[in-house]
Amino acid sequence: MTEDFQRNFRSVYYEKVGFRGVEEKKSLEILLKDDCLDIEKLCTFSQRFPLPSMYRALVWKVLLGILPPHHESHAQVMTYRKEQYSDILHALQVIRFISDATPQVEVYLRMYQLESGKLPRSSSFPLEPEDEVFLAIAKATEEMVEDSIDCYWIIRCFVNQLKNKYRDSLPQLIPQDSSDAIVSKAIDLWHKHCGTPVHSA
Repeated sequence: MTEDFQRNFRSVYYEKVGFRGVEEKKSLEILLKDDCLDIEKLCTFSQRFPLPSMYRALVWKVLLGILPPHHESHAQVMTYRKEQYSDILHALQVIRFISDATPQVEVYLRMYQLESGKLPRSSSFPLEPEDEVFLAIAKATEEMVEDSIDCYWIIRCFVNQLKNKYRDSLPQLIPQDSSDAIVSKAIDLWHKHCGTPVHSA
């Protein structure tokens, strides 16, 4: 009882002085220490609490299936992901579809199009409405994830989840909305169904 009271007092005190989420961060660290990450618990945690930025990319990669739940496989799987990223990037450079001047979010789009077999014949072709959605999601993700390889895989898998699980909701994102509104709707869908990618320090 006394220990429980002290923990609650400490949590309230930390919140009052501006250190929100101290207990939540410890809980997440405990979840991440397991040899095999519990996807269900991570999903529940990410729905209830903001993810600390230092763990955000890892949690998202596990929840989106980019990384397996087993820690010992992470390094090997990311090596494969980096190689695949480099191969796709190189292919686009060889066919001169992208250059050093191409904005990074457009590079992500062209990589995704090449992988999914939907790369247009020319980069000058107008973008499809779903490409606009992809770019909006890419811009939002790029602000939260620093590593370009992680960023691409998170965008790719997020868009695939959106298309595969919520195809009916996709048309709602497209009509006459600005890209900011598209991102807001996409992120609201994510909050509702997959977890909470909240900006937190």
